[in-house]
Amino acid sequence: MDFVDAHVHHWLSSVHDWYPMLHVTLPEVPRDYPPERFRADAEAAGVRLLGTVHVSATTVPGAFLDETRWLDAMDAPDRPSAIIGSIDPDVSPPVVEAQLDEQARSPLFRGVRVFAGLSPEGDTAAALLRELGKRDLVFDQVIRAPEVDAYLAALAKAPDVRVVLEHAGWPETGTPEGFIDWRRGLAKLAALPRVDCKISGLGMPLGRLDAAALRPYVETCLDLFGVDRCFFGSNFPVDGLSGGLAELMTSYQEVTSDLSADERRKLFVENATRRYRLN
Repeated sequence: MDFVDAHVHHWLSSVHDWYPMLHVTLPEVPRDYPPERFRADAEAAGVRLLGTVHVSATTVPGAFLDETRWLDAMDAPDRPSAIIGSIDPDVSPPVVEAQLDEQARSPLFRGVRVFAGLSPEGDTAAALLRELGKRDLVFDQVIRAPEVDAYLAALAKAPDVRVVLEHAGWPETGTPEGFIDWRRGLAKLAALPRVDCKISGLGMPLGRLDAAALRPYVETCLDLFGVDRCFFGSNFPVDGLSGGLAELMTSYQEVTSDLSADERRKLFVENATRRYRLN
């Protein structure tokens, strides 16, 4: 199957110790996951990669700058198609601008996600959203249900920024009330036409990658955002803790089997290609 992976992580923690929070929180995640290992996983899963979007997970201050330089220096086929970088979550507006300027030296730089610590009500977030809108860059972020209203208020002050909701907003699982709250927050974000939904990372809250587990969440995203504003990501190697890449891709295909070939092509290839301006 053809696939543009809108959410993958490459790291060499044995060489670059840029991800301490990740490895403390999820010690089972491979410490090294270079592009060649992901390509091997994709080939074994029967996936023909047409593009990849690397998303930063650094938590050492400023490490995303080194990470972007490391990725940008790679040769094909290792080099990702696009990079979602980061900023430090509690810096002044001039530092936000400087950190974006430095990452923009890479022609692959397409936007920012902040792994942890960004307050939607703070000056750093306000400066970030304003600058991303000016620069035609994407705000790629997990926005959980309790954060939705605060982010909507921040986005109202930055009308030009385009948003990709990561990991389908990280649904609350385990209770009907959690699902209802997640869906309510998702609906508020979907009401903004400039917000797209990245269906990825569901293995983390669910602990499974089979189609039965994923179906209610994928179908809710498609129902609220529509086929034209959704796309898939693998979140590998992190979601590899919940199953294999072949299982995940099979589940994505099974859940969308009632859609037309054109609609599935949008979800698996075209929408991510458009949103991240992939060559």
